Amino acid sequence: MSMFERLGETVERLKQEATAGRDGSIEYRCRDCGEGFYHEHETCPKCESTAVERLENDRNH
Repeated sequence: MSMFERLGETVERLKQEATAGRDGSIEYRCRDCGEGFYHEHETCPKCESTAVERLENDRNH
């Protein structure tokens, strides 16, 4: 992974954390490492696993 890809992932994670502070609810989680995030990814931003799942919560219904 290049330095620019890592930087892009770090920026995305910071944006997600800022969004979390605003809405207080994660929508996706990695089943392998447990990392929660707010936008859909094909792989986990933390561990790069493809075991990403959308969480069901009252706000999505």
